[in-house]
Amino acid sequence: AGLEWLVLTDHSNSAGSMHCDDVEDCPNLGPEIVEAQWPDGVYMGSEISLIEDLEETLVPTGHIGCIAKNGYAFEGRETFEDRPAGSLEGADAVAQCHEAGGWAVINHPYSPAGWTAYDWTSETFEGLEVYNGGARFDAWDSQGLSAWEERVADGRDVVPVGGSDCHRWSVEAPGEGLLDPALGYPTTWVQVRDGESPVDALLAGRVVIAEPGTTLEFWAVSRTHSVGPGESTTGEATLNVLATVEEEERVLELREVGGDVIERVLLAGGTGSISVKVGAGTYYARVWPEFLDPNLDVAGIALSAAIRVKP
Repeated sequence: AGLEWLVLTDHSNSAGSMHCDDVEDCPNLGPEIVEAQWPDGVYMGSEISLIEDLEETLVPTGHIGCIAKNGYAFEGRETFEDRPAGSLEGADAVAQCHEAGGWAVINHPYSPAGWTAYDWTSETFEGLEVYNGGARFDAWDSQGLSAWEERVADGRDVVPVGGSDCHRWSVEAPGEGLLDPALGYPTTWVQVRDGESPVDALLAGRVVIAEPGTTLEFWAVSRTHSVGPGESTTGEATLNVLATVEEEERVLELREVGGDVIERVLLAGGTGSISVKVGAGTYYARVWPEFLDPNLDVAGIALSAAIRVKP
């Protein structure tokens, strides 16, 4: 798929939460959480998958992604618990992740499949998925993006995350139908520094989310230094954005988090750039449809983590 790294997860009933005498009653039964020798570029995670009722599936509870901070093993827990149905809230899953030394990200916080949406019983998560590959970028992703903006505008360092939600490695790009995306659609790009792993860079929040065929670069230059997404600078700064896209009718936007569009340019010929001086504020960049369909479900979207410009 052309990826340099990935977090391999499975629903938590494959990590020890379900036990059945008959495998037909428990088709996702799998091994307990174990330390393993992962291939280079493959990191360990789990998706703690709650449900309120096995029959009534519209009640939000949540799918909480948990990424091992060291990349290879959880600590202090042998299993993640997501059953029996109705016994746990999203907050319980976030707490389990933290108890295991994990980094909690709320996957698809809004969803047409009610039980996979988050119940917002905890705000102690570190990451929020703002682009889920099922159905490409859709109206529920747009709600997730707004939820991320609200929290960042309030001063929280919540990291935006994009994930393909690919369930079958053999799916050919860009996917087979709305609910069967391919690996890398979208991708979370991370800026890795010397001595770091991609997981380190993800946890630091230095991310840009984009699909193959779309690129987005965003950085700020102040009198003393240059910073990128997930970082901050002080005093007046120049914000710079570069983007390329294969899709038609796309624009490049520089936005103040929770506020207005600072500048917006058409990606004529598939490329565009912005360079603007700004004062104190929190800003991010995105590639967006030129004509916004309220139903969304579009390809070619890209967005960055925020840059904070402090007084």
